[in-house]
Amino acid sequence: MEIRVLGALDVRVCGESVVPTAPKPRQVLGLLALRADQVVPAGVLAEELWSGRPPRSARTTVQTYVLQLRDLIDRA
Repeated sequence: MEIRVLGALDVRVCGESVVPTAPKPRQVLGLLALRADQVVPAGVLAEELWSGRPPRSARTTVQTYVLQLRDLIDRA
Protein backbone atom coordinates (compact mmCIF):
# COMPACT_ATOMS: atom_id res chain seq x y z
CA MET A 1 0.00 0.00 0.00
CA GLU A 2 1.31 3.41 -0.96
CA ILE A 3 -0.08 6.45 0.87
CA ARG A 4 0.52 10.10 0.03
CA VAL A 5 -0.99 12.79 2.23
CA LEU A 6 0.90 15.89 1.10
CA GLY A 7 -1.16 17.57 -1.59
CA ALA A 8 -4.15 15.55 -2.71
CA LEU A 9 -4.80 12.35 -0.76
CA ASP A 10 -3.58 9.38 -2.80
CA VAL A 11 -3.77 5.80 -1.55
CA ARG A 12 -2.91 2.96 -3.90
CA VAL A 13 -2.92 -0.80 -3.56
CA CYS A 14 -1.07 -2.64 -6.34
CA GLY A 15 -1.13 0.61 -8.31
CA GLU A 16 -4.91 1.00 -8.06
CA SER A 17 -6.41 4.00 -6.29
CA VAL A 18 -8.58 3.18 -3.27
CA VAL A 19 -9.56 6.75 -2.45
CA PRO A 20 -13.35 7.02 -2.21
CA THR A 21 -15.16 9.78 -4.08
CA ALA A 22 -17.54 10.63 -1.21
CA PRO A 23 -16.13 13.32 1.12
CA LYS A 24 -16.68 11.70 4.54
CA PRO A 25 -15.20 8.26 3.68
CA ARG A 26 -12.30 10.10 2.01
CA GLN A 27 -11.81 12.09 5.23
CA VAL A 28 -11.83 8.86 7.29
CA LEU A 29 -9.17 7.39 5.00
CA GLY A 30 -7.06 10.52 5.37
CA LEU A 31 -7.40 10.52 9.15
CA LEU A 32 -6.45 6.85 9.36
CA ALA A 33 -3.49 7.42 7.04
CA LEU A 34 -2.22 10.23 9.24
CA ARG A 35 -2.41 7.94 12.27
CA ALA A 36 -0.90 4.84 10.70
CA ASP A 37 0.04 2.08 13.15
CA GLN A 38 -2.24 3.57 15.81
CA VAL A 39 -5.66 2.53 17.06
CA VAL A 40 -8.11 5.29 16.18
CA PRO A 41 -11.34 4.94 18.17
CA ALA A 42 -14.63 5.48 16.34
CA GLY A 43 -15.39 8.35 18.72
CA VAL A 44 -12.25 10.19 17.62
CA LEU A 45 -13.19 9.75 13.96
CA ALA A 46 -16.73 10.96 14.69
CA GLU A 47 -15.43 14.07 16.47
CA GLU A 48 -13.23 14.88 13.47
CA LEU A 49 -15.93 14.15 10.87
CA TRP A 50 -18.59 16.29 12.47
CA SER A 51 -16.42 18.98 14.07
CA GLY A 52 -17.20 17.98 17.63
CA ARG A 53 -20.96 17.72 17.02
CA PRO A 54 -21.53 14.12 15.89
CA PRO A 55 -25.11 12.94 15.29
CA ARG A 56 -26.56 10.07 17.29
CA SER A 57 -25.90 7.73 14.39
CA ALA A 58 -22.19 8.67 14.25
CA ARG A 59 -20.81 5.36 15.54
CA THR A 60 -22.80 3.30 13.02
CA THR A 61 -21.96 5.71 10.21
CA VAL A 62 -18.24 5.59 11.00
CA GLN A 63 -18.40 1.78 11.02
CA THR A 64 -20.07 1.90 7.60
CA TYR A 65 -17.34 4.18 6.24
CA VAL A 66 -14.63 1.84 7.54
CA LEU A 67 -16.41 -1.16 5.98
CA GLN A 68 -16.55 0.69 2.64
CA LEU A 69 -12.82 1.41 2.87
CA ARG A 70 -12.05 -2.23 3.65
CA ASP A 71 -14.11 -3.29 0.63
CA LEU A 72 -12.24 -0.87 -1.65
CA ILE A 73 -8.89 -2.15 -0.40
CA ASP A 74 -9.95 -5.81 -0.70
CA ARG A 75 -11.08 -5.30 -4.31
CA ALA A 76 -7.74 -3.73 -5.22
